[in-house]
Amino acid sequence: MMLRARVPLPIITRNIRRGIKCRRCHAFGWQTIGGSIGKCSSCGQVESVQMVARDYFSKLDLLYPDDIYKRRDIMDHLNLSISEYTLQKVIRSNFKRLGHHKRIYFFSP
Repeated sequence: MMLRARVPLPIITRNIRRGIKCRRCHAFGWQTIGGSIGKCSSCGQVESVQMVARDYFSKLDLLYPDDIYKRRDIMDHLNLSISEYTLQKVIRSNFKRLGHHKRIYFFSP
């Protein structure tokens, strides 16, 4: 079996909405409660922010493989109000630093 190189898909980016969708009801009303736990405002599904961020960026990685992110890009994509501590946990568990740059990362779960 031959492996093919991953290539970005020809998708119109203005149709993609940033933010976390609920896994159960697929609504965009997902908010953080407490430090690292989030809850859907529509159906009440409760999940970890780290797990939801990993799922979001793994799906985004299928659309845009090998894309690089700054800290601000990660916050904009998540579209959540999370603490600095929770953001650091998400970055440490899901991203790797790009070379010697301090705040530039690529997704690598």
